[in-house]
Amino acid sequence: MAYASFLIISTLFFFQVWMNLDVFPVVWPDEVLFFSPSLSFAKNGHLQTEVLNGLIPGMESKTLWMPPLYFLFSGFTLTIFPETLTTVRIANVTIVYLTALGFYWLLRRESISQWASQIAFASILWEPLLFRFGTAARMEGLTAFFFILSLLFATNKNKTKHFYVFLAGVTLSFSFLSHPIGASFGLVTLFLVWRNFGYKTLPWLILGGVLPIVCWMYYIHPNWEWFEIQFGAQITRKRNLLETFTLIDKLKVFSFGFGFPKLRLILIAFELSALTYLSYKLFKTFGKLNQKWILFWIWILSVLLALYTSSEGWYVFHILFPLAFGMALLYDSAGSSSKLAFVGILLSLSSLLYINHIHWFQTDSKRILESHFQHLEMSLSHSKSVYLQALPDPYFQLRKNRPDLHLLEFIPGELDIPSEAYIKTIKSRDSFVFYDDQLINHVISEYLKESSWNREEWEIPVPGNHWLHYKTIVYTKK
Repeated sequence: MAYASFLIISTLFFFQVWMNLDVFPVVWPDEVLFFSPSLSFAKNGHLQTEVLNGLIPGMESKTLWMPPLYFLFSGFTLTIFPETLTTVRIANVTIVYLTALGFYWLLRRESISQWASQIAFASILWEPLLFRFGTAARMEGLTAFFFILSLLFATNKNKTKHFYVFLAGVTLSFSFLSHPIGASFGLVTLFLVWRNFGYKTLPWLILGGVLPIVCWMYYIHPNWEWFEIQFGAQITRKRNLLETFTLIDKLKVFSFGFGFPKLRLILIAFELSALTYLSYKLFKTFGKLNQKWILFWIWILSVLLALYTSSEGWYVFHILFPLAFGMALLYDSAGSSSKLAFVGILLSLSSLLYINHIHWFQTDSKRILESHFQHLEMSLSHSKSVYLQALPDPYFQLRKNRPDLHLLEFIPGELDIPSEAYIKTIKSRDSFVFYDDQLINHVISEYLKESSWNREEWEIPVPGNHWLHYKTIVYTKK
């Protein structure tokens, strides 16, 4: 029976992927930004972000605005399979599924029952947030994969313990080199290494963690000034978001990707309250908490702190794992609170069915998206050089149908880059595509006011809760 339920959980996950991958999640500008250096690596062995050429210093020569591991991973994928967004998304789907399997294996090692572990497995693979953020061509899946791998090494009580501790450090470092948020999970791995192997093995963990970062530093060092501009601008942007977002804003960002977000927030509040109460009871009875309970609290608090300081919807993907862990703990508690685990599964499944209903039964999303891109292509029929800041992003469609177009991606308005670095490139554009007037870079906004432009605006005709619910604003030179 357990194998049958495992198969059902996996089949539904892959069926959802098969139904949606070419259309949903909608293509985000982030995916274009990450695809560009990956494709460059696949073609010529260099990490060049061509879609930011002339906008941010050094981009045409070296990508330093993110650690390189995801670019290497997706670039290697593109050397084997077709050079399309779908190729990279399928690679991400594979990584996400393997991560969920690794998480299941970790729970079994932590003495979580088979059924509770399967509930946690389904809680991850059936949650709409995973399909919104985890299967996009970004590094969330790879970051989680290496982090879970570090926990598996940190719980492998083999005789060659120093070797496994070293590998735990290497894979934790790989998580960071996929995305810097991986560094915020270090305390989780550190706890398991200390608990399972003792503090004397910590130098091996540190050694394993430092070596990959030294390799990254070696890659950076000839062009440190580019790194300060590219990576430094990202840090400044994160700091600005932290200072400007209120707690309500952060809750909106946190809940945005979940199915039935208000219900999910209520369920999470009940889950954490129940786990707090059970932890208190266990501590009062035994005078301590065992390893799996401490692991859960360190893990979820680390992620919540990272989410609070980052204020980015993408990173909410990482909360799925400790929340699923919590549901497994509740199920094994065998009290009335164990029913919350089933409520969580039903909520995820219901929201998944509802999303498919509005996207494929209430509307024909593929036809609507194709019509939208055709409209956009007609608007750009006389264009030669385009600046894109659009949702859904038409880059891949235009790259396929209009190979004559020179396409550049957006500079987030929050990036603190001197306008002298990119104004000449901006003035070379004959067309601009946006999805929100409020998010246009202020220098570009001023430039658009200086010249004479044709302006066209439309909304994609879908319900408000549809994933294609965006507007498009096109500026073309008169």
